[in-house]
Amino acid sequence: MALYLREAIKEDVDLLYRWANDSEVRKNAFHTEQIPYDTHKVWFDNILKDRNILQYIFVDQHHGVTKEIGQIRLSLDKDRAVIGYSIAEDMRGKGFGTRMVQMAEEKLREVRKEITVFVAQVKYENKASAKVFEKCGYIACRKMEYIEYTKAIRE
Repeated sequence: MALYLREAIKEDVDLLYRWANDSEVRKNAFHTEQIPYDTHKVWFDNILKDRNILQYIFVDQHHGVTKEIGQIRLSLDKDRAVIGYSIAEDMRGKGFGTRMVQMAEEKLREVRKEITVFVAQVKYENKASAKVFEKCGYIACRKMEYIEYTKAIRE
């Protein structure tokens, strides 16, 4: 098993659309309504052009077979990276969320030296994501509508 993050490309538009409209993903999102395809396409085009948004696909390559496991998006603002991620339905519950977040931290240490803090906002009902960030050593701060997790990735 070889796990890695690859940068999203324009051909990922349909894959990310399917994942974004998955019922569990919508339930755990802050905006729970289904996303129209045309809206998604415009959003995705903008993501690909924005230097302050890094969109990765989490991939497993094994015996020449490539399987997309999930996606992670890092929205950069000064020294902070705000994380949004999801795991494909058939790959949930296997520990991939934790590994994907760890790999994103490693990637940013390499490519964006100005980023010192990772931040994630998780709805109280989203126990799986809360567990991922706790396993990764994030500090929880309870807010009114969500838990904000933070982690320093460099001094």
